[in-house]
Order: sequence, then C-alpha cells, then structure tokens
Amino acid sequence: MDNNINNDLQLEQMRQQMTELKQQLDRQEIVNEQLLRQSMTSKMSWIKRYIWLEMALIPILLLILAPIHAMLGLSWWLYGFLAVMLVVDVAADWRINHVDRNQLLTGNLVEASRRLTLMKKQRAWSFALGILVVIIWIVWFLYELQCASGMQSSDFLNGFAMGGFFGGIIGGVIGLVVAIIIFYKMQRTNDEVLAQIDQLTQ
Repeated sequence: MDNNINNDLQLEQMRQQMTELKQQLDRQEIVNEQLLRQSMTSKMSWIKRYIWLEMALIPILLLILAPIHAMLGLSWWLYGFLAVMLVVDVAADWRINHVDRNQLLTGNLVEASRRLTLMKKQRAWSFALGILVVIIWIVWFLYELQCASGMQSSDFLNGFAMGGFFGGIIGGVIGLVVAIIIFYKMQRTNDEVLAQIDQLTQ
C-alpha cells in the first residue's frame, strides 16, 4: 500500500516537473522567436535609412547641377530627364523595399517570406532597368558635353566641359560599382532574413 502511495507521489512529482519543463521550454521558444523577429527588423532597417538618404540628396544634387547646366549650355531636356530618373528611381526603391515593421515583429511569417522573396525579384528587375536608363543618360550627357566643349569660346569653359567629360566617365564607373555593391548588400540582407524566417517556421 505504501509502495503504491509512494509510486503515485513520484508520478505526480514527475508530471509537475514535466509540466514546468514544458512551460520553461515554451517561454524560451517565445523569447527566441521575439529575439529573431527583432533581429530581422534590425537587419532591414538600414535599407529604409538608405532610401531616406536618397530622398534627401535628390534636391541637393538637382540644385547643384542646375547652374552647371546653365553655364555649360547643356539642354534642359537632359536636366529634366535626370530629375525624372532620380525621382522615379527613389520612388521605386521606396515601393519595392517597404516592409511593414509590425509584420516582421508580430505578423504572419509565411506572408512576410513571400513579400521578401517578391522584393528580391522586383529589386533585380528595377536594378537592371535602372542601369539601362543610367547608361542612356551618361551617353546623352557625354554627347552634350562634347558638343558644348567645341562651342565654348572661353578656354576656362572649354576646359571645364572637357573636365566634365572625363569626370563623367570616371564618376559613371564609380557610381556603377557603388550601385552594384548596395544592390548585392540589399539582396544578401533579404537572404539573411529569409533564413531566419525558415528557422522560425520549421
């Protein structure tokens, strides 16, 4: 009889211990999920800051280039093309890279995974199209600079135009390299967040 009572007590203690252990594991799992979700939002936050920086730089760049266009006699069609190109590019970046922070923190991770996968595809298409448009602008810009350098009566303006010609080539190459680095960094960030989502959903 005593043995049965002891066995029952031991079983009850084991059940309590198992319940407590399960509760601890559940709490640990919730904490781990919260940490991973916060890590995901932190990883994506630099992209948002980068786009805000792009937005802030557009008016500054256009204000700097306006008097240069006027001084060199470059067409305002070229200036307008550049302005539209910059605004459309930043608007596309904002639309493609926008992720609701709450979706990563508390939302459905399967939906978030789909959104991030789509983001990678859209970003790749946007990048390829953007490179094409920039090449068109560079060719147009260099052509106008070459024409402007031949028409300038002032040696200073002629030298300035030729400097702009070679500077445009060098700047175009540097800009392309920087754009490629940022593009691959964004894609890698998406891959890291997707891997964390897989870790949580498996």
